[in-house]
Order: sequence, then structure tokens, then C-alpha cells
Amino acid sequence: MHQLPERKSLRDDIAESDRGALIGSLVSGVFGVAWGFWASSGLPHFAALCTQLAATLIGLIIVIAAVKRYAQTAKGAPAPGRTLFSSRAYVIIVVAEVVAIIGGNLVLTATAQIQFRIALISAIVGLHFLFFGRLFWSGFYWLGGAMLAVAIVGAIVGAIADDANLILVIVGLGSAASLFVASIPPLRRRAPTPPVS
Repeated sequence: MHQLPERKSLRDDIAESDRGALIGSLVSGVFGVAWGFWASSGLPHFAALCTQLAATLIGLIIVIAAVKRYAQTAKGAPAPGRTLFSSRAYVIIVVAEVVAIIGGNLVLTATAQIQFRIALISAIVGLHFLFFGRLFWSGFYWLGGAMLAVAIVGAIVGAIADDANLILVIVGLGSAASLFVASIPPLRRRAPTPPVS
């Protein structure tokens, strides 16, 4: 099926936007740290501290690299076109994501299954990235699939072992790793050559 002209134009803008991709890397770095900290809550004290330090260090490296690269890219660059964040579809998907997380948490609380909260949230976040892949940029498919996979594996393994901490560790570390890896490609792109005046 052919894409609508507006959707195709937006996809092209996003795919070609170094600055938009770098903002995505920065966001991935920050959320990767958050997932790492969540995972650490299922570990013994020393292992939890090591996990938090490692996640913070990796996240800081990603954020600093993204900010530096963004500053270089922004110099003398033309005004950006439409971005993912300015799209109405983005807002709709994020609102649906938040509603699904709240609703899912209410169900888990009512059924006394809160040990699966991290898996539920990882699965919903993964699904929202799959929608982003369909609408904006195909690279989101990988991230969405990875987060869905770790949510499923963590929930199954944790349920079989009857171990809530195992769910936290598998899903949290898997989601953190997925976000950290997803942040790397924009940081490795060649810096654009400034226009010759």
C-alpha cells in the first residue's frame, strides 16, 4: 500500500534528520539509565550498586556524545523540517502508551500480579516503538522488537522460577541494553560537511 504524501514526507524528514536522531540518542541514554536502576532493585546490594554505576556511566557517555554531536551538527545547519516530536501521530501514540501503562498497572494491582509490572511496561514501550517504526522510521522496529522480547522472556522465566527479582533483572537489563544499543548509530554517523560559502 502506498504511503500518503504527508506521511512519506515526514518519514523522509525524520530519516534524514541528524539532529532528530541525536535527540533520540540522548533520550535513549537517559531512559537506559532508568531501566538499569530499575533492574538493580532485583539484585543484592553490591551487584545493584555496580549495575547503577555501570548504567550511569554508559548513559553519561551517550548523553555527552549526543550533546557534542548535536552542537556540531547545529552549526550553520538549515532549520530542521518536521520532526517525530512535532507529529500528531507521535502525540496520539504516546498518550495511548501512557493510558495502557496506567490501565495495565491497575489490572496487575487488582489481580495481585505486580511482579509483572516491569514486563508489562517494557512490552507496552516496545509496542509503541513498533508503531513508530511503521509511521516514522524503520529503525524503531529493532528497538521495539527487542523490548518486547525481553518482556516476554523475563515474564516467562520469572513465572517458571517464581522469582520476582529475576523478572526485574532480565527485563530491566534487557531493556536498558536495547536502549543503549539503539542510541549508538546516530553517534557513529559522519558529521555533515559544512556548506562552502
